[in-house]
Amino acid sequence: MPGVTLIVAGGARPDPLVVAALPEIDRCIAADSGGDLALAIGMRVDLLVGDLDSVSAEGLDRIRASGADLQEHARDKDRTDLELAVDAAVDERPDRIVIIGLAGGRIDHALANIGVLAAAARPGIDVEGLLGSARLAVVDGERTLTGALGETLSLLPILGTVDGVTTAGLEFPLDDEPLPAGSARGMSNRFVANEATIEVRSGVLLAVQPFALRERRRT
Repeated sequence: MPGVTLIVAGGARPDPLVVAALPEIDRCIAADSGGDLALAIGMRVDLLVGDLDSVSAEGLDRIRASGADLQEHARDKDRTDLELAVDAAVDERPDRIVIIGLAGGRIDHALANIGVLAAAARPGIDVEGLLGSARLAVVDGERTLTGALGETLSLLPILGTVDGVTTAGLEFPLDDEPLPAGSARGMSNRFVANEATIEVRSGVLLAVQPFALRERRRT
């Protein structure tokens, strides 16, 4: 299914900056209580995924009444509701997946959700998250990002060592270099053009523009 799929995780209600920055959505998949968040920001849920233990009864009734599909899983499972929602989205092969609601109510949930975002990388699918004022883009192969001149961009190898990192359009370029797991070398780079290209030979990077949504609102 081409187009843009929005996944709404069951975290805290998204910042207004996130809602304002959403692209045109072709399909919305909610992960359990993400159904309530989707309804709260005016999104129509096409698919609700999870064990359905945290979505409100009212939200579940509204989603059912709208004709959405439900993919219910047992509570005793070894994958989170967000992972199941990502699986469902990837199976449909959209051009782009955008995930919101990543903050969670606890630090372990937030960290786990960001890990799920990074692990969602698939050839031919652009994956990104919107969190607070930040845009988090998954780089698996090559990706071009847009930004304001001087805007901060950090490259984080959060799933393990990333090899063969080459960048263009950034103040501190990398040329076929490794970024080891746990390395802070990719932190706080800056755009010197309105586009930056990031290429990796192996591994997955998370490219974080911590103020991207704030910058977009200014323009």
